[in-house]
Order: sequence, then C-alpha cells, then structure tokens
Amino acid sequence: MARSNFVDTLRGIAVLSVFMLCLDTAALSQRVRTSGVRPSGVFLTDSIEVGKPVYFSLSVKHNPGTEVFFPDSTYDFSPFEIIEKRNFVSNTDEKGTLDSAVYHLISFDVTPKQSLRLPVFVFGKKDCTAVYTAPDSVFLISTNLIKPDAKGTLTPETGLHPLGSEFNFSILIGVIALIIGVSGSIYWVFGHDIYKQWQLIKLQRRHLEYVRSFNRLMRNARERKNIKDAEKAIIVWKNYLERLEKLPFATYTTREILDAIADEELADALKNMDGIIYGQGESKNMHVYLEVLKTGATRLYRNKRKFILDSPVS
Repeated sequence: MARSNFVDTLRGIAVLSVFMLCLDTAALSQRVRTSGVRPSGVFLTDSIEVGKPVYFSLSVKHNPGTEVFFPDSTYDFSPFEIIEKRNFVSNTDEKGTLDSAVYHLISFDVTPKQSLRLPVFVFGKKDCTAVYTAPDSVFLISTNLIKPDAKGTLTPETGLHPLGSEFNFSILIGVIALIIGVSGSIYWVFGHDIYKQWQLIKLQRRHLEYVRSFNRLMRNARERKNIKDAEKAIIVWKNYLERLEKLPFATYTTREILDAIADEELADALKNMDGIIYGQGESKNMHVYLEVLKTGATRLYRNKRKFILDSPVS
C-alpha cells in the first residue's frame, strides 16, 4: 500500500512538472515575441482645457516580421473620448519598422491631472498580446471652468436675430420646369405654324436685302451708263437665286440657268445682258432687261412663299 501511494505521488509530481514547463514555455514564447516591442505614447501638449481637443502620439518600433495593431475608436480612452485617429505610413530601415498614429482626443473631466497609457497589440499565432506605453499626463487649465461657489445668472434675451436670405433652388427648378412645360405645349400645338412663319420671315428678309442691293446697282447702271454696275447686278441676282432655289446659279452659264428656269422673257433678258456685258457695248434698254430679271426673281420668290404656305411641315 505504501509503495502504491509513493508511485501515485511521483506521477503527480511528474504531471505538475510537465504543466509548469508548458506554462513557462508559453510565457517564454510570449516574452520572446514582445521583447523587441516598446511602444511610446506622449501627449503633444502638457496642458488641456475642458472640452478642448488634445493630441496623443503613439509610436512603436519593431521587427519587420512582427505584425502590430493600434487601438481604434472602440477602445476605452478614459478619461478621454476619441474624436479622430490619424495613421501614418510605416517606415522601415535597418533598425526596424516604425509605426505611428496620432489620436485626436477630448476630455470633459475636471480632474487636475489626467493620465493615459495605450497598448499596441502584437499578433501571435493564436492571439494578440497587449504591450502598454508608460503613462503620460496632462494638467487641466481651469480658466474656462465655473467655480462651484460662483452663482450663474441667466439673462433673458428676446431680441430677434436677422437671418441671411438664401436662394430657393426649389422654386428655380419649379419655374424652369414650368417654362419648359409651357414651351413644349405651345410647340406641340402651334409648332408647325411657328416653323412656317419663321421660314417666311427669313425668306422675306433675304428678298428685301436682294431688292435693296439690286435696285441700287440698277439705278447706277441706268444713270451712269456703267456696265460694271450692271455686271454686279447680275451677280447679285444669281446669288439670290442660288439661295432661293438651292441651286448653284452663281457658277451656271446662261444656258444652264435657262435650262433650270423655263422662262422665255428671262431668257431674252439674260442673252441681251450677256451681249452688253461681254461685248462692252452700250444699250438704251439695259435697265429694261435688268427690270425683267428683277421681276423674274420676284416671281420665283412668290412661288417659293406659296410653296411654304401650302406644304405640310413634318
């Protein structure tokens, strides 16, 4: 019996020794993993005010093969509250990798001295190990604090504060939509008539310009007996017919013009004007021939106007 108890005791000691060895091995592995990681955390100012921002810098230099994590917004920064975290790009050289971040914090605590220390988490195979910085402190400036014995008074304020005028884009969009709708409706109902009237207006304007220019040259040719003015009048006449009939009358010969316009009176007038211009001869009937050309162009203008009025617009 004594020998059996002794054996059980030895077995217990052996099991305990193995368990302690495993614990020591795990602790040693953790210490080896975090031995080169020494984070540094400092406030960028030595004093703060209640409700005013303060910045805390956290940095750590470690082996490039070690993966570390910084606290995020879910971490408890008491007595501070986090507003923003700004990370910086890792910098690696022959001494190792430097990771850093700056935390934008704020405090509403009225404790004269407030301390903070933050961890960095070293990633292992199965878990992360937190390695903390040394605590750093800031001191509270009490200039914006109301002393407990001071009695605050509320002053009623009934004055109206003038508000600046702002442009109402909703009304602008509504007006534009209304204008587009009304314009579309008008075009839908009267669009064909409006288009016809616009064509007629352009046609009439071009005709009046032609008549004005042709009359001036015809008058000069009659009064001065100037063949050059008569030749210019013929050019004006051809250019007008080209725009009116959409045919290249300016480059047509007299024969081609007569083929395009079957009019014997115009044919005689053009032939006589060719004889006067190219023969450089004088004729008492030159202004009569020019008047025939003018009348023929006016007749073509009226036919074009009638065609626009009678033709449907698709």
